[in-house]
Amino acid sequence: MNKGLLACLFVVLAASLLLNGYLFLSLNQAVEIAATNKASLIQSSANLNSYKDVPATDKRNAETNSDVYDGSKRELQVTNNYIHELTLLLNSGNYALLKQQLNSALQQFPTDESLLLLEAELIVRTQPLSDALIHFHDLAELPFSPASKAKVEKRIANLYDTAQNELSASGQWDLLANLNEPLFQRVPDNRQYILQLAEAYARQQKVTLMEDVLASLSYNDSQANAIRNIAYSESNLDDPNSTDERGARNKLLGNDVTRVALVRDGDQYRVGVKALNQQADMVLDTGATTTAITTDLFSRLGGLRRLTFIGNFDVNTASGTISAPLVQIPTFYFAGFRFDDVSALVLPVDALPSADGLLGMNILGKFDFSISPQ
Repeated sequence: MNKGLLACLFVVLAASLLLNGYLFLSLNQAVEIAATNKASLIQSSANLNSYKDVPATDKRNAETNSDVYDGSKRELQVTNNYIHELTLLLNSGNYALLKQQLNSALQQFPTDESLLLLEAELIVRTQPLSDALIHFHDLAELPFSPASKAKVEKRIANLYDTAQNELSASGQWDLLANLNEPLFQRVPDNRQYILQLAEAYARQQKVTLMEDVLASLSYNDSQANAIRNIAYSESNLDDPNSTDERGARNKLLGNDVTRVALVRDGDQYRVGVKALNQQADMVLDTGATTTAITTDLFSRLGGLRRLTFIGNFDVNTASGTISAPLVQIPTFYFAGFRFDDVSALVLPVDALPSADGLLGMNILGKFDFSISPQ
């Protein structure tokens, strides 16, 4: 009887020891797990708090380095936040800092699609539009995802069509040629670039250049021949004795005459205009195909918050060739007439030190006018 009791007690004691050991091990594992989770949370918080100090290249690892990151929503959110911050730099006009950040990021991740697309938008804002479009054409040849490739193709069409429509509608054929010449060289089989460049030459009576461009199309091409007709019909209008020219002038003159007061300044004439709600003093310039405003007037008009950005173009000034933004002014008033969506180049103040801008032929060309020195 005593032996049986002792055996039972021994079994109970052994079971108790095993249970205590199991509970002890489980508790230690739980403590370790809790400590690990706490450390992870602390590190995550530290990473988010110091996000602005993290180099641009580290922030892209969520998508580009699966060996380091697990692709969790938290890491992806950091990446999206970084792209959002870079986009804010673009929209605020802080191009120098944006370029610095992009260069740093692209050195480590040169094929990242989000960074490459943002870099392309920076080029749109800071370089001639033709260069920006060529850059987008280069991107279109990269092995992008279908979504990114669609974005690139849509952006090319949007940028080009906006500029082409604006320039052709306002008769700025020199700028239209300026836009299409590099594009024609980059994509010589693009029919749209061929026709637009040929028409720009035709409108400027550069018949030889027009024919050189149209040589890539069939001689029986209906659109090509329509452009040839433009060149040869406008050459007849240049003759003031031609019947068509006399009729055109009589039609333009009509019976209404508006007189506008001019202020003589040396060999120049200045005239008052109104852009949006701003009065401005502009030089009458029959040699300028495009109206221009100074950066000071551009700021007074609200900059890109109120004016539509078309693109940058190389233009000749007294101090040399510069790259100037072409913008669209929603409302413009001259000689008692209102004009909607007037395109204007933005030039430095030192290029026009004595006026707010130049009144070019995209406005003056809508009138038959003469200047009386008296």
